[in-house]
This record gives sequence, C-alpha cells and structure tokens, in this order.
Amino acid sequence: MRVYKDDVQKMNPPKFSKVEDMAELTCLNEASVLHNLKERYYAGMIYTYSGLFCVVVNPYRRLPIYSEKVVELYKGKKRHEVPPHVYAIADTAYRNMLADREDQSILCTGESGAGKTENTKKVIQYLAFVAASVKSARGSTAPSTPQSLQVGSLLLQC
Repeated sequence: MRVYKDDVQKMNPPKFSKVEDMAELTCLNEASVLHNLKERYYAGMIYTYSGLFCVVVNPYRRLPIYSEKVVELYKGKKRHEVPPHVYAIADTAYRNMLADREDQSILCTGESGAGKTENTKKVIQYLAFVAASVKSARGSTAPSTPQSLQVGSLLLQC
C-alpha cells in the first residue's frame, strides 16, 4: 500500500494512550481521537471527556458501572477527581444548581441507537439517589423519587 505524506497524520506519544480528556492530546486530529476512543472502548471505558463534553461509546451490553457503590464514588466529587462518567456530569450539574441557584441543563445527543435514552435514565437515577440521600442525611425520611427531584430545575434534553 502506498500512502502519501500529506495523508499521514501525527500521532501522540504512548503516554497519551487511553487519555481521559482528549483535550490533553498533543496531536488533536481525527485519527488520534478515534484511536483514543477505540482504545478506551476495548478497555471497557465507554466515557471519555473532550473538553467540556462527555463522549459516550455505546457498548450495546450491560456494564457493571451503574451500581449504588459507583454513585457513591461520584457523589460530591469534582470532575477531575474521578474517571469520566455520566454520573460526573450529573453531579456537576446538580452541585452547580445548588451552589449558583440557577437552572442547569444536560444535553444528550447522538444518532439512533447511540444510548441517549439510557444515559438520560442514568442521569435521573443519579439525581434521584443523590437528592434522596441529602434529604435523608438531614434527618427526614427518604422521599419518593418524584419528590426528590423537586430540588430545582435541571433540564434533560434528548
């Protein structure tokens, strides 16, 4: 196979293999982004940041990354303190809503079958769990899910 020099893209040093935030790549090009997503996907890491965004590669199978134990891992943590996950996005929006007293939104976008609905369910699950645990910690009985989500306006768009 003959490849022209103009068609070759630079690659990143090995230390950038499976980087959590693709904004850190020294060579940011299509090949590098796709390679990083592929490497993370095959390692079972379906969530990857790209600057302010969270890119999700649908695994088309159930993964053990949505348990209450994982929710506890992300609760109250800053984005850079834990691996990329939809829970980190949900927690950031929840904390910003409480701290700034401003409505927040999370946009889940992608093609058909990309996992928008599933990720939206995971965001709602996370918010319900966190809001309920906050109210429980204050000494009241844990509320039902609809009541626990009445802590402010957080808009999810699919």
